[in-house]
Amino acid sequence: MILPDLDDPNLGYETGVHLGDGSLSEYRYVISGNRHNETHYYEDVLAPLIRRLYGIDPTTCFENSSVYLRIYNRELVLFKHSVLGFPIGRKLHLDIPNVAMRNLEMTANVVSGLYDTDGSVKVRHDKSGDYPRISLGQKHEELVEQTRTCLSLFGISSTMYRNDYFDPRSGLFETRWFLDINGFRNFDLFLERIGTRSPYVRGRIEAIDAIR
Repeated sequence: MILPDLDDPNLGYETGVHLGDGSLSEYRYVISGNRHNETHYYEDVLAPLIRRLYGIDPTTCFENSSVYLRIYNRELVLFKHSVLGFPIGRKLHLDIPNVAMRNLEMTANVVSGLYDTDGSVKVRHDKSGDYPRISLGQKHEELVEQTRTCLSLFGISSTMYRNDYFDPRSGLFETRWFLDINGFRNFDLFLERIGTRSPYVRGRIEAIDAIR
């Protein structure tokens, strides 16, 4: 395994991906996404990124509607846990790692990776017309608050709110926190200063550009 440079923007981006879709166990690192719209992203973007960063070939797997990258490497797990601060097991508490704040380029890449995995891009409609919204949804309030602070460093304003709902899969009431970036000004700032590496997100952006 290769230990990456802590100032490498690619590490920042992959850290954001881990915040969104990654998980650690004692001997395994897994990233999971939607098979229908993220397969190309996983195979053409994330898998090569893992190889460049860590010198490890991830295994791509498909199960039902999900796509997975799986890496069995104890050294990688220890690096992510001890150096980056990611929890092993359930993500009961999640923070943006300190590595994200080493410089603005790292911060932008962490936020980009997080939004590429846990965010959405859509068109909203109201009486004044159509406008873009970039939205992030998470169970971890602290992570959403920290992301909002990161966005403010780039002049991007956002709205944070909570949504309580009943999850029929678990039979429990759940709380999710959302962070919305609204309007063309913020949309353009996000694309310029944060950006995306996801083919699916780029397609959504092109659809937004069509309504200007």
